[in-house]
Amino acid sequence: MAGFLRNYYDTGKKVLLKPVEFFREMPTTGGYKDPLIFAIITAVIMGVGLTAITLGVGFLAILFAPIAVAISIFLAALLLLVCAKIVGGTGTYEATLRVAAYANIVNIIGWIPIVSVLGSIYGLVLTIIGMKEIHSLSTVKAIIAVGIAIAIVFIIVVLLAIIGIGITGYVPAG
Repeated sequence: MAGFLRNYYDTGKKVLLKPVEFFREMPTTGGYKDPLIFAIITAVIMGVGLTAITLGVGFLAILFAPIAVAISIFLAALLLLVCAKIVGGTGTYEATLRVAAYANIVNIIGWIPIVSVLGSIYGLVLTIIGMKEIHSLSTVKAIIAVGIAIAIVFIIVVLLAIIGIGITGYVPAG
């Protein structure tokens, strides 16, 4: 167990502090297990943090965050892959999933108010770096690919909100 946690710590530290080196050296094949376990451990840590600051109310985050993170990483990888291909990316789905999973390390502080916003911004930076490295993209093209993905997610969220309002008739006050 100590070796497992040490490996998680060493990997997380390298992703955060030496992302170009990490993503350049990251294997692009080898299966989904290791990157998903990494992301799930991060989600559990975030859930524990949420539970601590909400005095136990966030306990469900410990249970559901790993499931939500695993699903979101598979979906994010698919979206990022399509966006990378649009701008000429050469990487694979598996490599893209690995970028999404390891860039997820920023969620380790996702439970800390305000600081989590900075973490999210750095997560975008990590994703851009990873996409640049594994898809052989220029920095500008990697930014465009990630930007397209963000725009698509934003549009989907807005459309879902509009549909939800249309179905329920509920309009928030304000």
